[in-house]
Amino acid sequence: MQFLAPLLLTGTVLATAPIIIHLLNRRRFIRVDWAPMEYLKLTLKTNKRRLKLEQWLLLAIRTLAVLALFLAVARPISSGTNLAGFLSVEGRASRVIVIDDSLSMAYRKTDQSAFERAQNATRQVLNQLGPQDSVSVVLASNPAAPLVRMSHLDESERKKLVSRVNELSHSQTGSHWMSTLEDIDRQLQEATFPVKEVIIITDLWQAGWTDEVRDLFDRWSQEQVTVRFIDIGDEPAGNRVLRSLELDSRIALVDQEVKLTAIIENAGEEPLKSGQALLTVDGNVTPVTLPEIPAEKTVSVPISVRFDQAGQHTVTLSIPADKLLDDNVQRKIINVRQMVDVVLVDGEPGLNPFESETDFLALALSAGNSNWQVTQAESSTWKTQLLTAPDLIVLANVDQLSKERIKELEELVSLGTGLMIFAGDQCDLQLYNEGLYKGGNGLLPARLQQVRDLSSQGLVIEPIADSPIELLKGLTPELLSRIRPRRFVDVTLDAGADSLQTRVLARWNDAQQSPAVLEKRFGEGRVLLWTITADKKWSDWPAEASFVLAMRVAAQQIAADIQRGENLTAGEPIHFELDTVTAPQSGELIWLEQEQNPLELVFASNAAGKTTLSSPAVRFAGVVEAEWQDAQLGKQTQKFAINADVNDSLQKKLDEPALQQFLGKMPLKLIRYQGKEMDLTTEGTELWRYLAVVLLGCLISESMLATFIGRRR
Repeated sequence: MQFLAPLLLTGTVLATAPIIIHLLNRRRFIRVDWAPMEYLKLTLKTNKRRLKLEQWLLLAIRTLAVLALFLAVARPISSGTNLAGFLSVEGRASRVIVIDDSLSMAYRKTDQSAFERAQNATRQVLNQLGPQDSVSVVLASNPAAPLVRMSHLDESERKKLVSRVNELSHSQTGSHWMSTLEDIDRQLQEATFPVKEVIIITDLWQAGWTDEVRDLFDRWSQEQVTVRFIDIGDEPAGNRVLRSLELDSRIALVDQEVKLTAIIENAGEEPLKSGQALLTVDGNVTPVTLPEIPAEKTVSVPISVRFDQAGQHTVTLSIPADKLLDDNVQRKIINVRQMVDVVLVDGEPGLNPFESETDFLALALSAGNSNWQVTQAESSTWKTQLLTAPDLIVLANVDQLSKERIKELEELVSLGTGLMIFAGDQCDLQLYNEGLYKGGNGLLPARLQQVRDLSSQGLVIEPIADSPIELLKGLTPELLSRIRPRRFVDVTLDAGADSLQTRVLARWNDAQQSPAVLEKRFGEGRVLLWTITADKKWSDWPAEASFVLAMRVAAQQIAADIQRGENLTAGEPIHFELDTVTAPQSGELIWLEQEQNPLELVFASNAAGKTTLSSPAVRFAGVVEAEWQDAQLGKQTQKFAINADVNDSLQKKLDEPALQQFLGKMPLKLIRYQGKEMDLTTEGTELWRYLAVVLLGCLISESMLATFIGRRR
């Protein structure tokens, strides 16, 4: 037991005052004989025992009251051992030490990072554990694989564990405290000792803390589990984060400009001056000029690259260094393809040029663009084209849609194939609604109502992010006003339609603002519905230059994406579908940019009969390459890019009231790590409240007893 105000303990000397007063009252007086005294002597002799008991009881209560008063003002605290600890053998305890190794722990405000300070603090905790303690040491990012699990540590084992702690490195994962604490809870269930303690060594950045943890902490409080935080973190200051590096389209083609967008955020209170980033494409480094980023603002930086051959390519962008380096890099695996396979299904073929429904489309997509392989097929003979699983299918005024054909389309689109549907007088609206719309569950984005004549002033592009026709917003109002349909199909969106799955991308500029272009996400694919024809029957737009731009932009945005899960965030497992039929026996995941132990790969067959490649959760950022031996194809490789979980960046630090909110009924026990030796025994429960209750009880008891004795006399 320790005292926060030990000098006040000197007041306990006053506890002798009642004893002294009692003794003074017992001193002998001069004896004088008096006749009536003989009768009093007889009465006193009868009540002597009772009087002595009452006097000693009053003396004890008064002495205890004085002691309780001065002990309370001295503010004693317990050693941190609860009642179960007093009842346990030799103070044995089960302790779980949790080391926060999330991305934020790489923050380096001084000569040491937060994770390096966490390692120092962990060593101190381990050195203060008793030989009889049962100990687990876990990393917050991987609690299911502890460094040691509920073990008793002798001196030799303690040294080995300290050595392992010294060799640790932080991960680039985000914080997920609920899942971490749930795994720790399972370990506590295995504990054999009644005293249970969890020591969390963390920077207390608010990322990963959710209200869900409160129920768990409340239960631990009832189960007499002690939780202690060791705060090793700095208050985060100005940090620049490269949030993402994304392709602007779903596909990348050989010898074509590939556009990417980098999102950079400045979390500081000062603007960041323009600087240079480094763009690395397959090992070749190119500088990229960055704009000035205002304080607490985000900017988008366009980047263009070009590839001269098909296959996998690695692109890395690095922005200037700051106090948290791990969120300054983004990596991207880009699958570059030689050709895009497009099938145009013509519902009304013609004999002369530009009489067919798809002639203008074919010209728009293929003219001067050798990367687009465009095949025109009649609606009665297009089944064979579906067997090759094209990247994009266009239905232009198609009337023949059997149930079998619709099912094939649904399967292809769900796997990623893009689909564009153009209206026309050949379309059976009822058949489309029954077979393609299906009450909102089919491919069609909206219910088709009727064909209407329209006097329009042009096209209005909706301000929707990630729209397949977003580039059309860059057209001048004059060009957009020239897109004037004479007829169109009127559509309705059912009430309650999911806005994330179905969206109106553009409207006609009529009184009703009728939908012109609609999008629906179906599985992994996208469907675009154009309410006009693809030829000049319903509008003159196909003869305009803007039509070429619109079709190329839309087609490139919804064509099948060949990015199949090569880009991940740290903390996620790899799950990849292979082209091979026979599952390999074994393989491993090799790090290409840094020294890390290879990860074992697991191969299996899924429900569709495809071979899948899987790995455990990858906790570090970098580029990795999976290697395996195929029975038919020989050695095979597949690259993956793992990026840091930047959601752990740009966070504020939890103060004590905020942390207490998450703890609920659990009392807050917090040690601020200063680099010096910590005394873990000083963290206990203050006892002055209990002593105040004792004092109050003594005063009440003394008053009542004194009153009772006075009345008896």
